[in-house]
Amino acid sequence: MATFANAQQVYDTIGLFLDQITKDPELGPKFVAADTSFLVQYSDPDCAMLVDATIDPPVVTMNPDPATETEISLAMAADDGHDFWMGNLNMALALAKGKVKVTGPISKIMKLLPAMRPAFPKYKAFLEERGGPGTAPGTTA
Repeated sequence: MATFANAQQVYDTIGLFLDQITKDPELGPKFVAADTSFLVQYSDPDCAMLVDATIDPPVVTMNPDPATETEISLAMAADDGHDFWMGNLNMALALAKGKVKVTGPISKIMKLLPAMRPAFPKYKAFLEERGGPGTAPGTTA
């Protein structure tokens, strides 16, 4: 069974979490130091998020204009995005197996990945506060 029933649940979960961590005092500067912009295109359900870390604080845009240019594009299933933030997806292995596809300077994403490890427990706490992935605070999955 898929983690998310629709695109709005992905935006309300992964998107909101991304917005929070890009402004986090510990993690936000790591995004800014990467000095890049990246578009994450999810499937199952289809949706997209743009993270512009060329500015401080970074800006996260849900469902951006498809014509928006970014330095890096990533494509993966929404469940894989969720698994990544849970700390259960080895991104290097997922890239090698084609589970995650990247266009642009992959070195910038690979450099940012180790800096994201402190976000994994924050994502789990974020989900616990909300009652699980794809749910609003105070509701159950």
